[in-house]
Amino acid sequence: MDQKIAAIGDSHSFRCFQGHKRIADSTVYSGTNKLDGKTAYKIANHHKRVMKVILPLREKHLLFCFGEVDIRIHIKYQHLRTGVPVDALLQQTAQRYTEYVRDLRTQGFDIHIFNVVPTGEFSGPRFEGWKKKLTYPFLTDFSERQEYTLSLNRQLRRYCTEKNIPFIDIYKYLVDEKGKRRQELIYDFSHLNAQTADIVLEHYSFS
Repeated sequence: MDQKIAAIGDSHSFRCFQGHKRIADSTVYSGTNKLDGKTAYKIANHHKRVMKVILPLREKHLLFCFGEVDIRIHIKYQHLRTGVPVDALLQQTAQRYTEYVRDLRTQGFDIHIFNVVPTGEFSGPRFEGWKKKLTYPFLTDFSERQEYTLSLNRQLRRYCTEKNIPFIDIYKYLVDEKGKRRQELIYDFSHLNAQTADIVLEHYSFS
């Protein structure tokens, strides 16, 4: 593969960079998305799986894409289960995630953290069919997910700065004036399409 940039992460890393000429999603190298559904909060728990994905890619720029699953499912669920304030959970998520990435960077991996993608609408027939298969409660509405996403991105920006981790912050180019996903970027009720990769390259340099 001649791509010098590889996207690693949950299903968004696949959809946002699928088939792109300059940024390869991890499935190009591994044949499957081994980190699909994994959260930013618990990514360190899957260290062996992460290493299987990134070790063959040591010479590439690595774009880490996690956090949407935390926003959609786990933040509200953990808040209701434990009583820990949402803001504290978001801060803990950013802290744990960036600590893990910092440790990987000290091992020589050139990892760049991608901002959490804008939340989807989660409506329509395709969503209802997907929702029926869920084994966990879907607890958040759009306004909650949007607020959590913006907050988590602020926390990631803060911790990336503190830990000297490159942060790919192009969120404002992915949303319209109402803060919703730009129509031309929508893949489905949750994911953005691979035009996202072009926006990354337009507004961010990996050099």
